[in-house]
Amino acid sequence: MAAVQTSIAEPVPATNAGATPLRIAVVTPELHRTGGTERATAELLATLARDHDVCLYAHHWIPDAGVRICFHRVPVLPWPGLARFLSFYAAASLAIGFGERRHGRYDGIYSPGANCRQVSVALASFCQARQLELFRSGQHRPRPVSLMDWLKLGNRWSFAWITAGVERQFYRSERLRRVIAQSRLVGRDLKHFYGIPESMLEVAHAGVNAATFDPAERLALRPRVRAELGLPDGRFVFFFIGNNWLIKGLYHVLRALAEVPEAWVAIVGADVERRESWEEFSHELGVADRVLYLPRRKDVIAYYAAADALLAPSVYDTFGLMPLEAMACGLPVILSAQMGVAEILDEGSAIILDDPSNFAELARAMHRLMNEPALRQRLVLQGQLRARMSPWDGICRATLEAIRETAAERKSAAAVRTRA
Repeated sequence: MAAVQTSIAEPVPATNAGATPLRIAVVTPELHRTGGTERATAELLATLARDHDVCLYAHHWIPDAGVRICFHRVPVLPWPGLARFLSFYAAASLAIGFGERRHGRYDGIYSPGANCRQVSVALASFCQARQLELFRSGQHRPRPVSLMDWLKLGNRWSFAWITAGVERQFYRSERLRRVIAQSRLVGRDLKHFYGIPESMLEVAHAGVNAATFDPAERLALRPRVRAELGLPDGRFVFFFIGNNWLIKGLYHVLRALAEVPEAWVAIVGADVERRESWEEFSHELGVADRVLYLPRRKDVIAYYAAADALLAPSVYDTFGLMPLEAMACGLPVILSAQMGVAEILDEGSAIILDDPSNFAELARAMHRLMNEPALRQRLVLQGQLRARMSPWDGICRATLEAIRETAAERKSAAAVRTRA
């Protein structure tokens, strides 16, 4: 494989001068602000970099202005997804090992998931074993309509099966000392499928940066973005935003749309380029002319601006940052109780569905939002308040504390060995 490439971005002012800086490695395949998990990791990295010596090990990075870090580019096999995952895991493990031999051990190695074998503090934002269980159920997706669809489904099935095995070994690593779960939901899954002991787990719910998701900015953007997307005034458009349409509940969204003939749905996500079976399913339901497919974009607030409401009826989502972002900038939200974010919400801040596969219940909720302005206004006001009660830096504080604790434990153990 090619050599690791290193670069340094510009500095930002320190926010906690005088604190003992730590040497921290952050390992993630890609880092940018296009996806929810990536945005959360970017916020974490920017915060850690203000006061600590941070090295990023990633294949792809779009830097934020003013964030000073040391960047190590990790090579990967670009395709298929399974080869990309395994090659990054192997190459990142080699790169971390080389970096520690050359410069000494890091105080902490952080990763959002199973990305290399030396991680000491991990953020658990998913559980592949649970996704594999959903694949085996055969539900929550339309039937494949082409050979390519069957190949894609087989690829995803094999990806979930193999990566679940990697996760099982990753969470049993002796170097892994703390696991920060984004929700109680994922914490339960990690204990159930991988046997992680309670002593290693800490739940720290994600949050949003209120400065990034501002209601005034959303309202200002709305006319321009609606015009760009060809959405005229008076057309009620629900936005569905997510990359894994099976677990995000798109199958049930399309079924519900058939019961709400006056509504439109705009679908955003990485699967937009692989949508043959979904298009065929929407034609069978008679809703294809009311479905709009859109690519992902970095300024997701533009899509929140164009939307009249957000649909997030996930059948499994360990947290789900999109609903909280949408609420923060003044958008009413329908979500499911199978999302970790539902643990910090109530019926006053969002419409929470008990069963996301019950498309009739989802259709009734869509009708209510469209036809009850008072309900929309109440959800907007309570949703904004609730979103701002969940600061985005909660995971950052938990991560930094975990890194400090594990670094202290390692130094203490080293001192004991030295005295012995």
